[in-house]
Amino acid sequence: MSAPRGLRGLSALSGLRLQPSSVPCRSLATTPSSDPSLGPSTSAPTLPPTLREFQASLRVEHKNFALTKLAAQLSSRVAGEASDQEERNALAARLATRDVTPRQLDTLRLLSRYNGSMPYLRGQTILVKVLSVDAERVVVDTGAYGLSTLPRADVSVTHIHTEGDDPPPVRPSTSDVRSGDILRLRVEAPYSPFGDMQLTAVREDAAAQRRTVWRELRRRMDAAQPVEGRVLNDCPDGWAVGVAGFVALLPYRLGTQATGQRVGVPQRFYIVAMDDGRQLMQLRDANLAQGSWGGGGR
Repeated sequence: MSAPRGLRGLSALSGLRLQPSSVPCRSLATTPSSDPSLGPSTSAPTLPPTLREFQASLRVEHKNFALTKLAAQLSSRVAGEASDQEERNALAARLATRDVTPRQLDTLRLLSRYNGSMPYLRGQTILVKVLSVDAERVVVDTGAYGLSTLPRADVSVTHIHTEGDDPPPVRPSTSDVRSGDILRLRVEAPYSPFGDMQLTAVREDAAAQRRTVWRELRRRMDAAQPVEGRVLNDCPDGWAVGVAGFVALLPYRLGTQATGQRVGVPQRFYIVAMDDGRQLMQLRDANLAQGSWGGGGR
């Protein structure tokens, strides 16, 4: 008995849908695989090392590295001690030509070698050596933490270290600081972001500064060297002239009207007399010939 017409049509339709994708199970079992990696392996599997073996290998590498580093440190320490001795000898040779006492030399050596007390130097005054000077800055060696710099305008001969109450050295100007000078400077910060020590010039006493300037003016007078000043105003006997913080007198007979009228303009003068007690000076106009004194008076 044949199936109904409707069922035959459904079976035919179902066969058309299943035929392209239907494969017997026996065919799947006997078909060889096209991927060689899926085939059976004849070698033993490679397993990762255990945690203990991995730690042991790291320990051996670290031990070898530590031994190598220790040997390098020992060799560098021996070389460093020799170089330190050479630096100390070189420092002693350099400072032997300067006015440095043995106590100061020992202090410089201690500061150069041992820095354990550096944090306690804030606000203290130390001795430093000038290495170079230019128009803008002064480079000094503190003996620790490399080199430091200061503005050129902040340092003068009054900061040069001298023994006892000896005055500063006589220089052509009060700002004549030279390489090799030993300065007294204050420690503002032992450590700075740049790895050096921050220093500032010690502010000297005003009276001491005036004495230093007065000595320099007297040296200029004895050497017949000119000084720079500015005419301030007219006075009964001449013109008042400001010179290095002092008020001097330019008599009418020692000056000219052209010089007296240039108020506030830097001009050159010669010192002809000084009164140490009252700290008064008498000037002569540099534009006035020495043989024509009195020609410019009123």
